[in-house]
Amino acid sequence: MKYWNKNLKNMAEYVPGEQPENLDEYIKLNTNESPFPPSKPVLEALKDACNENLRRYPNPTNIALRELFAAQNSLRADNVFAGNGSDEIFTLLFRGFVEPKARAAFPYPSYSLYYTLSEANGVKFDKVNLDRNLDVDFDGLLAKEYALVIIANPNNPTGKGVDGRKVREFLGKFTGLLVIDEAYIDFYGETLIGLVKEFDNVIVTRSLSKSYALAGLRVGLAIAHPDIIRGLLKIKDSYNVDRLAEAGAVAALKDVKGFKYSMEMVRGNKEYLEEMLEEIGFQVVPSKANFIFTKHPGLKARDIYEELKKRKILVRWFDGPVQSEYLRITVGTMMEIKTLVKELKSILGGE
Repeated sequence: MKYWNKNLKNMAEYVPGEQPENLDEYIKLNTNESPFPPSKPVLEALKDACNENLRRYPNPTNIALRELFAAQNSLRADNVFAGNGSDEIFTLLFRGFVEPKARAAFPYPSYSLYYTLSEANGVKFDKVNLDRNLDVDFDGLLAKEYALVIIANPNNPTGKGVDGRKVREFLGKFTGLLVIDEAYIDFYGETLIGLVKEFDNVIVTRSLSKSYALAGLRVGLAIAHPDIIRGLLKIKDSYNVDRLAEAGAVAALKDVKGFKYSMEMVRGNKEYLEEMLEEIGFQVVPSKANFIFTKHPGLKARDIYEELKKRKILVRWFDGPVQSEYLRITVGTMMEIKTLVKELKSILGGE
């Protein structure tokens, strides 16, 4: 720590979900990855991209990817920015769109990397607690003059979607930048991307990690007013999305049929998991994502998490107020879900 700066010394460290070396021995339901592999067209595109052109730098603005996404969503390419995952986009926003003395705000509980990246970039922030129904408290986000607010639609870890009417009302009063993180929007729809055409202070982010099964490629998108996109292009690393990542992302967006089939499968599995959990006494928060936020009145969430881990099943448990009462369980394959439910029954029965 001898050469660490003040921010690095003081910031809380983000702890990602466990990624064990002996991964094949586990049922992994802790990081919201797709239970299904990338589609065949995507894998073929990646193979084709592994050629002699890898000695060349990628297109610095990833224009092919941006134009394709824009065309599919009735936007223009200058409304779209491609990043090295949504996480890079958040970092760039903290770095280039918040003045030194300004303040940001995020709901709690939500994606904890918001807090970490804010600290890492020297941006002060407040956590605004969700209300008693685990919904975003928009009045609380208006309590101070925040320069930037990030909300997730649907929220992670709760899985609850955001009421578009309340977002529109909020924007009628809010003068800072509102970022709507839609990493999980594809599973049930209800996107707020249309707000970008109406408000110049809205940024919607998307991820290809979850619904497109491309977590290993790290591709995220920001959709916003062209002025914001120009700022992101100005501040980003010169070649932030590599040649293979762009090839895979373009192929994934083009494979509309495979994408729709995958979404149907995930939704079916999620609804089955909700049914099974409720059947054995779990309380389930209604989810519009590919994960479940749940607790059991008879056992502590941490104890269930640790017992499942002993049985080679990984789910997510978060320390802290409210969220420590719950487990977050990623929707897996049907076989994985049935194994999980069997082990949960055993744990509840004291076996």
